[in-house]
Amino acid sequence: MSEYILVSTTERYRTVTDNPDLDTVAEYDYYFFGKKKTTFSICKIKNPATRIVIQGVSEVFPDNSIPLKVFPKFDTTAEIEKEIYELDQDKDSKIVRVQ
Repeated sequence: MSEYILVSTTERYRTVTDNPDLDTVAEYDYYFFGKKKTTFSICKIKNPATRIVIQGVSEVFPDNSIPLKVFPKFDTTAEIEKEIYELDQDKDSKIVRVQ
């Protein structure tokens, strides 16, 4: 079983990672032209039957509870970090590890 997922939070929506079935192992902020656009969270899966809740921030919509099975899964955090750092390609974009 793959052990990790990648979720994101933007100014439009928030992915709730405060979940007893997930452990947040790292967070990265993505900046584009000096403005924070996204926070990426790498989470270790403790229970594959859990659901992920997405809440509206700047848009009003009901909380959305999504089964974990629809999210891409990874075997290692290194695989996810490689995906994240693909966004850090020039002087206008930057990835910063937060946690």
